[in-house]
Amino acid sequence: MPRYTVVRVEEVERYAMRVGYGARRRRLNELFSRVEELLNNTLEPYGGIAFNTGVEGEYIALTNGVDREQHLDLLFKLDWETPHGVRVASLKASNPVVALLSSSSYFRRGERFLFEEDDGGVGEEYWVAMIALPRLRGYEAHVAANTLGYSISRAMERYGGLVVEKTSGAVTIIGGGGLEALAGELREIGPVGIGVSQRGLNAYRNAVKALQRLLDGVAEERVCVLRD
Repeated sequence: MPRYTVVRVEEVERYAMRVGYGARRRRLNELFSRVEELLNNTLEPYGGIAFNTGVEGEYIALTNGVDREQHLDLLFKLDWETPHGVRVASLKASNPVVALLSSSSYFRRGERFLFEEDDGGVGEEYWVAMIALPRLRGYEAHVAANTLGYSISRAMERYGGLVVEKTSGAVTIIGGGGLEALAGELREIGPVGIGVSQRGLNAYRNAVKALQRLLDGVAEERVCVLRD
């Protein structure tokens, strides 16, 4: 199974409490930006990549090939950067949703650091799906949004996929091989670029390249899969 690392910033609710809402919001955003930047700068040399889970102060990283000592280094850097420290759990899981659920159980027991040992292998492949959203208005945009929401729900419930990026132009889902089965539904929304690799950063980059091929007309199908 692939390795996922979950990072949770401690006591976010206590941060910058003595200032107004607007100032506190800005400081929180600055803190989260620093944490995400530090995560990716630390993991990138090892082929890792981190995303916000949609929960404030919580991140999930694709970390095949990142060992225990490198995770401890990450914990030290993040503790230094954050006012109340962080919790880090790195484990093998079939998909990112399972990884999030498992890490939550460790954190509830009060553990600040967990690294599940393995057999030393790199880990199974990550799948990253990037769906281009149609530029629609009015009723068509409403229908497209509902279809997208349904497909994303299926990704999370049936295939363990997790939405990690949303923009006006695209949605990114990380997961395992089950995302391939979902591509048939996602293609009804828009072109789907899928990246596959044992390294999380490469899987993400492959997804970007695959989607760009579709948008440029280089690939004629609605789904393009690129592997290392």
